[in-house]
Amino acid sequence: MRNVAPYYLPGDLNVSAPLTLYWSINSVCNLRCKMCDVGMMNTEGMFFKNLRIDKKLHEIDLDVFKRVIDEVHGDRPFIAINSTEPLMYKPLALAVEHCTRRGLKTGVTTGAYALAKQADALAEAGLSRLSVSMDGPPDVHNHIRGRKDSFEQAYAGVEAFDHACRRLGRKAEIYINCTITNMNHNRLVDFYEAIRPLPATNVNFNYMWFIDPATAAEHNALYGDRFEVSASCYSEWIDPLAVDIDALADQIDQLKNQPRVHFSPIFSREELKRYFHKPNEFVNPAGKCLATWFFLQVLADGNVIVYTRCHTRPMGNVNTQSIAEIWNGPEVKRWRSFIRDVGKMPMCKRCDLVY
Repeated sequence: MRNVAPYYLPGDLNVSAPLTLYWSINSVCNLRCKMCDVGMMNTEGMFFKNLRIDKKLHEIDLDVFKRVIDEVHGDRPFIAINSTEPLMYKPLALAVEHCTRRGLKTGVTTGAYALAKQADALAEAGLSRLSVSMDGPPDVHNHIRGRKDSFEQAYAGVEAFDHACRRLGRKAEIYINCTITNMNHNRLVDFYEAIRPLPATNVNFNYMWFIDPATAAEHNALYGDRFEVSASCYSEWIDPLAVDIDALADQIDQLKNQPRVHFSPIFSREELKRYFHKPNEFVNPAGKCLATWFFLQVLADGNVIVYTRCHTRPMGNVNTQSIAEIWNGPEVKRWRSFIRDVGKMPMCKRCDLVY
């Protein structure tokens, strides 16, 4: 309530400290995911521009990371290291360890290709939550991720992390996250059976995010002067219209009551049809964006934006500013005022923050 209350108070754009700090800790990845701008080298895609920035290697300096953690630890935010591929950030365990020492819970989201080699270090550093992205049984996952052994590597990594935690006498949260696309929508049950033996706390299913060219054009006609976007995560492999709604609904029905399974959210057949077959419509017309009342996203060059899947306009930079200066600073307040007035924009149609 402390964070959402100012949204409803006229004129009040100051918000209590963020509940979560997301970190795009570096700008590189070792997978070639077919539903991702980075994996497909879609250099014009908005997601690519936020993660790969200028196509060069960027990463957060460890001293900067530690300084930010020292600044915010009293507010107890969750520290989520969510991209681009955290396991390729050499001081990752040191970053997690510093958070643990400061009493903060941490999460790492990863494709897990190199997880088995780093499982011990992350467990010893005190990682609170491991989120592993897996998209189907071995044949499907390896096709989507662009490496012939990516499923096997991720599977072994999850087991290794769990074993490392148990040796230390603790049980970490392990999330398996599956993104539903036209490439796997009819193999979700097979996927669940393939990963059922893993010691996962949750098996989370979400829906592919994308901005199609028509939505980008609609958005830019209205807001392109301030918040320009481009078609994103919409490659030759991604075709929302190819999703068989009846097949997907049947898969969801078979899985929704299984142990540990969560859908974000469970859509009706009509909502599924709208999501995949009518990409220019909002699934939930009443939804509004409250992102900057709850969290900030730090990019690998230090810039702070709304969300990696949002527009690219920065609102500050942690290399030269504190989180407190940015969080209730002029750029964030201008954004809060704008998005509170409009509720959401065309680019938000497939964003999980508004449906």
